[in-house]
Amino acid sequence: PKQMPAESCSTGEQKALLVGLVLVQAELAARLTGETPVLLLDEIAAHLDAVRRAALFDLLDALDAQAFMTGTDAAAFAALAGRALMLTVSDGRVEPA
Repeated sequence: PKQMPAESCSTGEQKALLVGLVLVQAELAARLTGETPVLLLDEIAAHLDAVRRAALFDLLDALDAQAFMTGTDAAAFAALAGRALMLTVSDGRVEPA
């Protein structure tokens, strides 16, 4: 790991740090309550490279939490094909992607 303040990190690195904090909080909540949380993750894949996105999706699987993720770039969620329900919102309608 880099030994530098978050403010000196790239946008992707800062996003990875923030996501890490959210996931640790979710894991702690699950351990303390015995229930997995529902996660609402807006634009979660933005600024993450493919390796970090894949790691994020694997961590979410391991946490076994229900996660609602939004994003404007469908390709960023390609690694979830076959293991997530994908929906498209357009013109006020929600449909399978």
